[in-house]
Amino acid sequence: MRPEPVASRLYTQTVVERERRLPAPGEVLVAAGDHVESGLLIARGQERGPLHVVDAAEALGVARDALPRCLRVRIGQEVQRGQVLAAGGFMGWRTVTAPVAGRVAGVAAGRVFLEETPRTVELRANLPGQVVRVLPGQGAVIRAVVARVVGIWGAGGEGYGPLVLRTAAPTDSLHWISIDLACRGKIVVGGCCLDKRVLLRAARLRALGLVVGGLAEHLRATALELGLVVVVTDGLGAVPMARPVFELLAAHEGDQALATGGRDEPIARLPEIDIPLGSVRGPVHLAPDRPLAVGDRVRVTRAPYLGATGHVQAIVEAEGEVWARVTLDDEQAVAVAYRNLERLG
Repeated sequence: MRPEPVASRLYTQTVVERERRLPAPGEVLVAAGDHVESGLLIARGQERGPLHVVDAAEALGVARDALPRCLRVRIGQEVQRGQVLAAGGFMGWRTVTAPVAGRVAGVAAGRVFLEETPRTVELRANLPGQVVRVLPGQGAVIRAVVARVVGIWGAGGEGYGPLVLRTAAPTDSLHWISIDLACRGKIVVGGCCLDKRVLLRAARLRALGLVVGGLAEHLRATALELGLVVVVTDGLGAVPMARPVFELLAAHEGDQALATGGRDEPIARLPEIDIPLGSVRGPVHLAPDRPLAVGDRVRVTRAPYLGATGHVQAIVEAEGEVWARVTLDDEQAVAVAYRNLERLG
């Protein structure tokens, strides 16, 4: 049986192309070939506001078919927040006001439908690099040289800011007291997260995101509810961060990084952390997918050696199964099914 290609999750230097799109058609402000910084505005557009339903007949205490006689606005009219939509009772003492600024989209069944005022959406590059392709009316594709870590589970959208380390080792768990005001506007890195208070503190103190090796299974719902950007690199549960991943992130502490949870993207994607490298000398490693080879550094993805890292010494086929002989970092020699290994770098 021929081994399937194994994709690496860790790149100390590679090239990525990030597609940046507006949620609705707009104006693109860059051209192909332009060099952009992370905070540069590359596109701008208008996003339609949500629809609000106001049960005016119920609020006024009138029959649904009597509401048109009580209206103080017409369909298509622009209204401000707090403006009277309808009035009833003696001398019009009972009123219904607009909960938001917007446009009266319709009236039906005793209800007034308000479309909230469209808001301006600004799209920024989020990675320093070069525009390699413009998406007319939508955005652009940006190519950047980065150090990259691909995770296995994520929550939230994107967060761009400096990395801050909050555990001393990849096997350590984050404590809630480790999340302080110094984490505001930063991406917090730790071995694993098993305490709900860590997520709550990170959200309350407005950390940009959280990158951990492992996340307790029961905390996934909390992470999604909070809207916090979370990237889990190694597994659900008390799983430590792979040491090579931890060492790469620790080496870039204080550097700007883009953490992507992947949940709020228009197209679902794997969670990842991209660290811009700026000017790089020498050839860039494009890291194409390939089968494992002797000498590759790997991580075990299944028990009983889950999370252990080491080097491939040999690849053998026996009884229709492909196995790898791996020397772990603690110098233990083990046999692991090929499918239970992933390459690191």
